[in-house]
Amino acid sequence: MIQRVTHVTVYVKNEDEALAFFTSKLGFKKQSDSEMGPGGPRWITVSPAGQPDFEITLFNPSTWFKGEEAKTATEQIGRQAMIILASDDIEADHRALTAAGVAVEGPVRDLPWGRDLVFKDLYGNSYNLVQSK
Repeated sequence: MIQRVTHVTVYVKNEDEALAFFTSKLGFKKQSDSEMGPGGPRWITVSPAGQPDFEITLFNPSTWFKGEEAKTATEQIGRQAMIILASDDIEADHRALTAAGVAVEGPVRDLPWGRDLVFKDLYGNSYNLVQSK
């Protein structure tokens, strides 16, 4: 079942500026900063100093998306956040969400760091359900 909130995604225009703001201005700790493949977009997370198990993902949509999707996402900078939820059994959660009529986007995906799926609430907000390795 869904256990807790682990990440909140914040769209940013520039990863380095955002990282500097969160760490220098707010005192957050950098948890990760890595490329998602050679020359790919970066995965950057920061956490409040007293809550290392909760991370804010600093996400530049222009490096992750292309074309109209990039334009639409970039227009949401300052207005959009995605909630990432943790699962202890993503297959069971996938079945339960589907049975409940939740709009699940595609099957469970196997990724280098674990497994995930994306679903939407009734207003179209996206949520990423993750089962880490």
